[in-house]
Amino acid sequence: MCSATNGGGVAIGTRTRKPADEAETVELEDGQQQAEPPQPAADGWIFRQAAWPNPTFIYESAQTFEGLIGIDPVARELSEWHGLAIRDVTKEISEAAAGLAGAPLLTLQCPAQLPTIVKTRNHDLRTRKEIASACSSLAVRFSIALRDTSAARRFELSDRIRELCEKHGFSFWISDTRPGHRPGNWFEVCHAEGEFSPLYNGDLRSRQRIGTCLPVTFAGPARIGSTHAIVSFLQRYPQVGVTGCTGTSLADLAFVHLQLSIQGVAADRLNRILGKLLEEGSAPARPRKLLRELFNRLGLRPDPVEQAPAAPDPAIDYQTFLGPAFAYRPHLMPDSLAVWVSWEVARQDRGLAAPLDCLYRAMATLVPRLPGEAGQRSLADAATVEYLICRATEQSVVRGKAKLAVPKPVLQRFSASSGQSPPSKLCVSLEEAWKAQVDQSDVDGVGELTVAWRESWLGHWTYS
Repeated sequence: MCSATNGGGVAIGTRTRKPADEAETVELEDGQQQAEPPQPAADGWIFRQAAWPNPTFIYESAQTFEGLIGIDPVARELSEWHGLAIRDVTKEISEAAAGLAGAPLLTLQCPAQLPTIVKTRNHDLRTRKEIASACSSLAVRFSIALRDTSAARRFELSDRIRELCEKHGFSFWISDTRPGHRPGNWFEVCHAEGEFSPLYNGDLRSRQRIGTCLPVTFAGPARIGSTHAIVSFLQRYPQVGVTGCTGTSLADLAFVHLQLSIQGVAADRLNRILGKLLEEGSAPARPRKLLRELFNRLGLRPDPVEQAPAAPDPAIDYQTFLGPAFAYRPHLMPDSLAVWVSWEVARQDRGLAAPLDCLYRAMATLVPRLPGEAGQRSLADAATVEYLICRATEQSVVRGKAKLAVPKPVLQRFSASSGQSPPSKLCVSLEEAWKAQVDQSDVDGVGELTVAWRESWLGHWTYS
């Protein structure tokens, strides 16, 4: 899984290993494991650790409730109140999953792409025109597993989140599950009018632009309520917001990655304090303990005073990987077009690298030089992977899906003709070039290559 936003990114991978002889099963208890020190790299930190999966984490992929909440789609920069809104929305979503549905939160993503914009002239369907929405918007996308797939349960979840959105002035869509619809087709539940609630408007919340982002990843056995426990703890600190998030389960391990914003703390100071903390042999690895220690050293105090949890903490045995902090960077690319790609490949050592290598060679061949630039940057140099998920199935097949941010000036090379729009021509040409690169490579078993500017046009088997 990969995700990037605000000038920072994360890449998470899993692999299995033979367990040690006489290894004991890990129970739900708070152990004394210490925080893992990072391995510095040229452009970030690398963490490696082992964890026990939860083999009882089983759900039907078709029985899910997927939603999309638009917080402030027109925002070009993140303010401190945005971080608090994302934090609070994530807490409400995870609470609905654990408390109302009694089911795990399967995926979480922010920012996310909003539904395609559909326009007609005087409601005449013959004039229907679809326009791609912004590549990324300040929105939270999520999916919840459903043990009870009845219409009543879906209505309960929808009403719970609809009330939240109407209260705070957010938009809300749910995935369209009617026959013939695929992931990426959305049904609008409530439309925002641009008026935010007093909780996020006026003088109650700071309109100042955020300054620092602190990436943190939590990993542990996938189970119900772990995300809710983590975000509920963060909500006790009024100065701490969430500016981006991504989460899913890989190989029965849950990964929750958050970008935190901490008001009034510069990146340099935060990294100095964090570095000293992680160098200490006594630094704890558990989420609450490590974050509480860091926040104490930063001078942050919980409000209200933290109480001991009455019920067991589902994330009590999770591991925490913190840092490095970096200065917030708004989206520096020009207006971008979202290009969705999907593929499958026979399971092998190069299962993930081979299709992506071919894709990047195809982009460099298709657009060797970006229009309007003095340099020699190709499309492969300019495109950004904003989201990627890749899973191995039991049929010895690895299937992947990704969203690329492609600068819109590239469309100048693909003028509309024969009823095809420039985005469609770009995607068709890139798909053909991708297939040609795969044919020329020495990698076998690559297939089902698809490129589209709408997620719902990808292969029917693609994962969220």
